[in-house]
Amino acid sequence: MTLRLRSGQTLVVLLVFVAMAMAVVSAAVAVVISNTQSGSRYELGQMALGLAESGAEEALLLLLRDPSFAGETLTTVDGTATISVTGSDPKTINSVATVEGATRKIQVVADYTVGVLEVQTWREIE
Repeated sequence: MTLRLRSGQTLVVLLVFVAMAMAVVSAAVAVVISNTQSGSRYELGQMALGLAESGAEEALLLLLRDPSFAGETLTTVDGTATISVTGSDPKTINSVATVEGATRKIQVVADYTVGVLEVQTWREIE
């Protein structure tokens, strides 16, 4: 038994295969774009975390030099970190950094007694 295609059936089969191939390629491109954007957001978040930690370290250094330090804004090429110091004993340092829309926050609680600054906690907050 032989299978004979009528005129035009080959074109229909070809169009079905082309449509299926386009759907597969479109899905693959969508996955690649999604992964690239996710990686970029992760990298920006990591940069913001590093900047927030730098802000907290800067605040600790400035507290050692001046126990009445209340905060400042630290500006770098990548972004900005806003540092605030509250409380008297212990002191709470909040460092909020933003890098291209990604924001991370670090909170440090430190006890300042007779010229000695002791860090009690260091954590990332929401």
